[in-house]
Amino acid sequence: MTTIRDVAELAGVSVATVSHVLNNTRTVLPQTRQRVLEAAEALCYQPNDVARSLATRATHVVGILVADITNPFSGMVVRRAEELLAARGYSLIVCNTDEQPDREAHYLKWLLAKRVDGVIIAPTGAAQPIFQQYVQRNIPLVFVDRQPPQAYGPVIAIDNVAAGFAATDHLLQLGHRRIGLLTRAPELSTAAGRLAGYRRALAEYGVPLDETLVAFSRYYPGDALDVARQLFAIPQPPTAVVATNHVMTLAALGALQQLGLNCPADVSLVCFDDHPWAPLFTPALTVIRQPIAEMCIRLVEVLMHLIARAKRRPWEEPPPSNNGEVVGNIVLKAELVVRGSCRPLTSMSQPA
Repeated sequence: MTTIRDVAELAGVSVATVSHVLNNTRTVLPQTRQRVLEAAEALCYQPNDVARSLATRATHVVGILVADITNPFSGMVVRRAEELLAARGYSLIVCNTDEQPDREAHYLKWLLAKRVDGVIIAPTGAAQPIFQQYVQRNIPLVFVDRQPPQAYGPVIAIDNVAAGFAATDHLLQLGHRRIGLLTRAPELSTAAGRLAGYRRALAEYGVPLDETLVAFSRYYPGDALDVARQLFAIPQPPTAVVATNHVMTLAALGALQQLGLNCPADVSLVCFDDHPWAPLFTPALTVIRQPIAEMCIRLVEVLMHLIARAKRRPWEEPPPSNNGEVVGNIVLKAELVVRGSCRPLTSMSQPA
């Protein structure tokens, strides 16, 4: 069985140098690094991952917890994060919490036992005491998309208030005044922010808030569909709707179809997230597009910096910065993409 000493002898370097090259724990001259890698390949050397992790206090494994793996947004985040982490020599363990705090707690405990170097998490919104254990063990947490009840690490997310405002403002500019909102309960930071933006836009246009137009739903498709049908069936139904996530979007489209209503002739629709299928509908959906690629770049940069700092390896990654200063939470800007699912509402076409 090939050992690290065999690699060192063939490369003509010390065992310590081989260790630094294979574990990426020190800067090594490029030509020396190349000799070590060629020697390891020639000897088919396979390092003992368990022993290496104990020696370096690093597993080069990162966990990611997503709230719903079937959500295209989650899938795109996982895929891009995996690509970025793989380029840095890290493997990714994907855990789906299914919006269940108990499952979230289970996976957090499990990842802690696996000695991961860090965790990316789209939190369910529940308080998780185990976060404190990560802090005590100096294992970085980076939150994506959502703000947890207590800050145990930086959050990378869009400005949800601005996004909710932009979606509602677009409809108000088109003349709509009875604008519905399909959303989750505001205990979740994304829902709270988008609801606040919706309210702010109405206030700026002097449109009184009608609570019957704000429809709260659980995340599950069946419940969301029922809530959407009820919204369209109220005595003075909305002429336009903002759907604040992909489940609410599908519920709105399903309810319109079941009720024989046409989009945008009967109801205009603005949705959150520019999923690959959004432009394929007839009409193509107007959406709030989140900058997923930039979000993933920033979250991986922040995580790598925190891991390097936790392991006292400052040479691995420069700290992510904004004008030379290390950043904490990062707030990104979403984009309104106008397509065909909204139409102008003139005074002649206003409902009685």
